Amino acid sequence: MKSNSNVRPPILQDLGDGSWHYNYNIKEVPVTTESGEEKTAFEYETVHIWGKPDYDTLANAVIAEHYSISEETALINKYNAFSLKLSIDPADKEKYETYLKKVSDLKAMIKVDLRALGLMEPEPGRTLEQTIVTKIAEIDAYDNSDEVNCFLFNNKKTWIDAGTRAVFRNSIDSAELLQEETIQIPIAGEILTVPVVQAKIMIAKIQRYADNAAIVTEGHKIAISSLNSISKVESYNFKIGYPEKEEFSV
Repeated sequence: MKSNSNVRPPILQDLGDGSWHYNYNIKEVPVTTESGEEKTAFEYETVHIWGKPDYDTLANAVIAEHYSISEETALINKYNAFSLKLSIDPADKEKYETYLKKVSDLKAMIKVDLRALGLMEPEPGRTLEQTIVTKIAEIDAYDNSDEVNCFLFNNKKTWIDAGTRAVFRNSIDSAELLQEETIQIPIAGEILTVPVVQAKIMIAKIQRYADNAAIVTEGHKIAISSLNSISKVESYNFKIGYPEKEEFSV
């Protein structure tokens, strides 16, 4: 629930009946009164909970405020369908990844708020090895995201994973052996009919892009593993060096 106030709200507000308000994502905003006076107000979001305001209770309430059970189920089902190649709509994957990122950010925010109130143990200090493992996980996540796994098809971002590329290559080779001139390929939610030679070149370019991107990713992992301080690992920029994305139009 969106709320606003002229004074900063408490993060946790005891309502006196066994329930609480958790006020989060608190932002200062400038406002102008009717008399023209400039003042500071606060915009924030609020959830109402019953019982002890611990991490699990707050996380469940906040996530439910942003995603209903039916919405979560639909996102998961569509993502599973895409993973099993029962769907070819990349939006099914993108929306699920957006959901995961949003949930992760909300949970991190709740932990910060509870630690600020002394209601949760401080985050333990990380070792260099743990920091490297975390950074490598970030590299893997970036490598698997559409920031890397992407090409433009008729100005639309899309991707063909390694397994699907292998299937397409087999189909193209078969069509070429049979001296067929065209082949149908599903890309970016469309069933395309393209010349066999053009399809072969397209898949080859995507494959070589993926090969080169994988080399960059491995290079970043090697570089990270060789660093000798937490600050160097945390400041390492692993989003550079990737090849230019391919562009196709049919």
